[in-house]
Amino acid sequence: METSAVDVRFDRTHLFLELSDGQELEFPLRWFPVLEAATADERSHFAISLDRQELYWPDLEEDMSVNALIQSLPDTRH
Repeated sequence: METSAVDVRFDRTHLFLELSDGQELEFPLRWFPVLEAATADERSHFAISLDRQELYWPDLEEDMSVNALIQSLPDTRH
């Protein structure tokens, strides 16, 4: 079964992606210039696709693939 998005939240410098397997992944907000420049209200208005594999901010016309986000992280498994 593929991991899917459950929720997204932000602090001042990071995007946090909560996954269906219980993981919460952290991404530097600077990786996403559109989201970094957005207001807190604009960031909070997002949608998760029905298959839970895409995130979309309609007010910002910004979207991203959950799988691409996961693959962008360094592999920390030993």
